[in-house]
Amino acid sequence: MPTNSQRGLDWLNFFVGNLQASFGSFIAVYLTGAHWTQGQIGVALSIGSVTAMVSQVPAGMLVDRLRDKHRVAVLSILCVIFSCLLLALFPQQLPVAIAEILHGLASCTLTPAIGAITLSVVASRILRTAESGKGLLGERFGRNASFAAVGNAIGSGLMGAVGYWVSPQATFFLGAALAVPGLVALAAIERSDPPASVNTAALAEGERAPRTKGRIWELLRDRRLFSFAICVAFFHLSNAGILALAAGQVTKDAGNIAEIVIAACILLPQLVGAALSPHIGRLAETVGRRPVMLVTFAALPLRAALLATTTNPYLIVAIQLLDGVSSSSFGVMMPLVAADLTRISGRFNLCMGILGLAMGAGASFSTTLAGTVADRSAPLAFLLLAAAGLLCVVLVWLLMGDTSRPNGVSRSPFGRTPPATDPARREPAGSVPAGRPD
Repeated sequence: MPTNSQRGLDWLNFFVGNLQASFGSFIAVYLTGAHWTQGQIGVALSIGSVTAMVSQVPAGMLVDRLRDKHRVAVLSILCVIFSCLLLALFPQQLPVAIAEILHGLASCTLTPAIGAITLSVVASRILRTAESGKGLLGERFGRNASFAAVGNAIGSGLMGAVGYWVSPQATFFLGAALAVPGLVALAAIERSDPPASVNTAALAEGERAPRTKGRIWELLRDRRLFSFAICVAFFHLSNAGILALAAGQVTKDAGNIAEIVIAACILLPQLVGAALSPHIGRLAETVGRRPVMLVTFAALPLRAALLATTTNPYLIVAIQLLDGVSSSSFGVMMPLVAADLTRISGRFNLCMGILGLAMGAGASFSTTLAGTVADRSAPLAFLLLAAAGLLCVVLVWLLMGDTSRPNGVSRSPFGRTPPATDPARREPAGSVPAGRPD
């Protein structure tokens, strides 16, 4: 892939990673200091999650139809910048709600836009270099996750330091400032989508096939999509509320070093994730998606269960290292599985929207449930989140087939999944003429 595009994609993930991953935790510290209850904070965080949840599918369909994914990413980053400024200047209920809505809308367009840009960059590399392309997509998504993790770690450290030495309010001014270089990095990525006759998702996975833009039904009837969506929902039902809940506990027990402790809870797991993400991407290409998810997702319920046993800030930081395993794996696996599922239909952004809907549904219930139960018993809230994480692992074991084999046959309790049609020989039933590249 072109050097400029590769580096631009690296730095784009580096600068926007912090805005998406650490937003909720610093809001929890900020609003706790403003005398909000855990229940009120949970509701505020859920507003953004619900906004993203109801917008995911329409946003995915919209991004699918728009040729210029760069412009979508630019507008999304600008919305996140404005929401940071709104939070910093007006920490009251209505402005916070508006900021959460803006952030929710931006998140549901930014993630699929970056994924679509990644597909185009990898596909363009294959076309230009005549490489086989096998395994390149998993490696590239792993690289995306690695740079996002490093950016999140550094950004969180800076925001935590600013929150401690200046004020919690200043963290959001810094967050807005950190997004600006992301716009510069985005501009460095070459706008060179593969021709409309090329199946971008299939080519990015190493399969040279003609472009076939299937009807939406071609994607919606794929049982593997809904199997994975259920797993995604329970993953975020468990994951989304953990750090916000831990942040509230730390704020009460750690006093004036709360911002530093929360920053460490974000920074250290991100460093772990940065180191693991490229390996996870490569393993997913060699041993398959399902085995990798089974091992790495198991760190999620373990983390929640351990947090239920302690309020010691230093132990909380140590336990949070497990987040580097599960969250980094999810960051690689979600777009990779979405690319697997859309190698025929080409509806990558719609698929990401459906999975984002499942993610938002789980996250919105997670923060509200955790905040409400924590007002009575924080350990019980952590145990409920651990149970949801354990169920996610069980569902991966029971429901997930092998999406990495386009011509293979997988089994699940839903029944036998037929082999994917070879698009190089025959278009899938219901396909329509070539359309815009994902």
